[in-house]
Amino acid sequence: MEAIIKVLSCLIGLFIFVNGVWITMTPPFGDEPQGYAIMAVGIFIPLIMLYVGHLTKGFSSR
Repeated sequence: MEAIIKVLSCLIGLFIFVNGVWITMTPPFGDEPQGYAIMAVGIFIPLIMLYVGHLTKGFSSR
């Protein structure tokens, strides 16, 4: 997988994670579950992209 795709997925994941932190910390309070869910998505996006990159690495060598 191209390095630029890995870097962009990490940046997008970081942006989404920071957005979740922002939602959790700012009023109106009561939005914490949505903020935690958004933070989880921000963590899983780079992990999924790196996993897919690892899987496709084996296919590209064939």
